[in-house]
Amino acid sequence: MNGNVTITYKLDEGEFAAITKKLQELAGNKARVYIARALNKTATTARKKLAAKAQASYTVKKGGFNKDMQIKKATAGDLTAIIRSHGDTLDIKKFKYSAPKSGVKVDIVRSGLKPLGKYGNKAFVGRGSANGHVYVRQTKDRLPIEKLKSKSTPYMIGSRNRVYGVLEPQIKSDLKKYMGQQIKALIG
Repeated sequence: MNGNVTITYKLDEGEFAAITKKLQELAGNKARVYIARALNKTATTARKKLAAKAQASYTVKKGGFNKDMQIKKATAGDLTAIIRSHGDTLDIKKFKYSAPKSGVKVDIVRSGLKPLGKYGNKAFVGRGSANGHVYVRQTKDRLPIEKLKSKSTPYMIGSRNRVYGVLEPQIKSDLKKYMGQQIKALIG
């Protein structure tokens, strides 16, 4: 569940052939600069939308999504904008949870608090130096215990059902809009 996700925005020559041709007619050799601007604006907007959608879909506390996504901007020489997200699995304490004596309950995907357990044992919150982390006993004995973790930021951002898959058509629409804005900037 940890790792990386890469989202690439490249100009699809077939889909944007008419717009690219119009830009080349208006700007000549500088057309690639205007296309790169549209791609970069799309990537910046997409990062904001992906972070907002992930925040709406998962109960993870704010602040993690934007900083975990970096943008490699498109240039006139390379008309590709890339959003990369990387990170490890997150502690359960980063999500909405409660810790009554009957066992930890957690809500990761905004579906309500659900009991958390593993190996037939209920999860508990550590005390002392382990304060705030959620653990479960691996056997019926006191030890060994296992620290529980959840999904990583890249996993959440790349989710086809909850985040990226839902926003993909909207992001493509944004690219068309920004390409149109670049043409208007040249004309006007």
